[in-house]
Amino acid sequence: MTIVQSGRELGGKAARPAHSRLAITRLVIEELERARPVASRSRLEPGAALADAGIDAARFLDAVVRIEGRYQMRFREEWLRDVRTGDDLIDCVERRMFDAADRAAEERAKPRAAGADADLTDPFPECRALEERLAGLTATGLANPFLLANERVDGRQARINGRDVVAYTSFDYLGLACHADVKRAAREAIDRFGCSASASRMVGGNNTILDELDAELAAFIGTERAVVFPCGYGTNASVLQHLCGEGDLILYDELAHNSIMQGAGAAKAGKRSFRHNDHAQLDGLLRDLRPQYRRVVVAIEGVYSMDGDYPDLPRFLEVKRRHDAVLYVDEAHSIGTMGPEGRGICDHFGVDPREGDLWMGTISKALGAQGGYLAGSDRLIRYLGFTTPAFVFSTACSPPNAAAALEAVRVLRREPWRVTRLRERSELFLKLADDAGLDTGPSGDTPVIPVITGSSSRAILVSQMLLDRGINARPILYPAVREAAARVRFFVTCEHTEEQIVRTVETLAEVMAATEPR
Repeated sequence: MTIVQSGRELGGKAARPAHSRLAITRLVIEELERARPVASRSRLEPGAALADAGIDAARFLDAVVRIEGRYQMRFREEWLRDVRTGDDLIDCVERRMFDAADRAAEERAKPRAAGADADLTDPFPECRALEERLAGLTATGLANPFLLANERVDGRQARINGRDVVAYTSFDYLGLACHADVKRAAREAIDRFGCSASASRMVGGNNTILDELDAELAAFIGTERAVVFPCGYGTNASVLQHLCGEGDLILYDELAHNSIMQGAGAAKAGKRSFRHNDHAQLDGLLRDLRPQYRRVVVAIEGVYSMDGDYPDLPRFLEVKRRHDAVLYVDEAHSIGTMGPEGRGICDHFGVDPREGDLWMGTISKALGAQGGYLAGSDRLIRYLGFTTPAFVFSTACSPPNAAAALEAVRVLRREPWRVTRLRERSELFLKLADDAGLDTGPSGDTPVIPVITGSSSRAILVSQMLLDRGINARPILYPAVREAAARVRFFVTCEHTEEQIVRTVETLAEVMAATEPR
């Protein structure tokens, strides 16, 4: 049983369309029509040659990327080599886009036949599909794993339904959200400025705390300039479409966060994905495509929040320089967690941040507050700070959040042991999990550790059984990941004790053994 989701994070991906031949045909033709030149008038027939319809290689790739987004899947290059018509692409989707486990999961998620007629009158069949999926959980004895409400949070202890549990669901990697100095700074900011900035920074919502935070972040990251945005997701979604237009190209890692894909999808630029962390494939794509475009932006992440792995940054920088591309790095999960001083992926590799172009991040994870930021050269950041819609037209980050983030950076400078302890705790969890024979995927050197269960139903059950034993870790289900890669994901923090981690892995191993398919 799967739950409708709306993004790469839990609860974040949209439900997929039905996979009947008719539904696939409609979707594929719709996206191919979108890719055609504006001047085209006649309807595209499935059997028509794409080249005759004005769909060249770049337009075809745009359509493919959008289809991937609609189905939340990825085409392999060899599947596309012989595609000449719409029918060829429809056949490819129908035959090859879904593996056996995914097909089985899709069948389990289909609405019951008794409700089929309701599709003709229900203006929101998506709601009914969600209701039936939730009902299906109850029918199989599984609880809805999402939207559990914390009644109280104290370090890594949380209270849920009146019971204290050890929580592995927080991005507060360095324990700064509840740090005494950080909370004091937030209270003082409320006394000075109130609870809301009450306007965008451009027209009255700016304040001295935000200006100080801009400067502090730039100094901490090692760039000429930084600017704080109200929201990390909105930063990605707005900056990429604002920076890239017709004649440009956006290339992004196939496992990039939904906000990056949304930003790329909304841009008038060409766009396509490349294989996860594959700088060699990216090099080949740029070799073939770079001459066709004015500007090419390559978007990757510092740490990938599903698998807990990270890119070989020096290699990506080499590729960027070789092809005169712009490198855009989302450091939402790497700032504060990577490198000896927690300064991010550049700190981890010993790279000068000035070798890149744009370093995006959030202050809502390791920095314990709320908001996003961009960092880079003075000229580029100044331009984006004056013109990006998510900055210009959104109410600024609130005074208590800005003050909390500012103090969090300063605490991190004063207490670098937090980064060291985070690394030690993460390594301990990973080693114990490996010793117990648990599959943690490609995770390494980061505090994001998935434990692969092999199916969505098992992931829900494992998570439920852990919660019954006082451990809160949430499942990641199909279609957020492939059905065979469903998992329970653990976020380790510097505040987890060694005893908590030992008990957690021991309990996890017992639960995994108890739920092993017979």
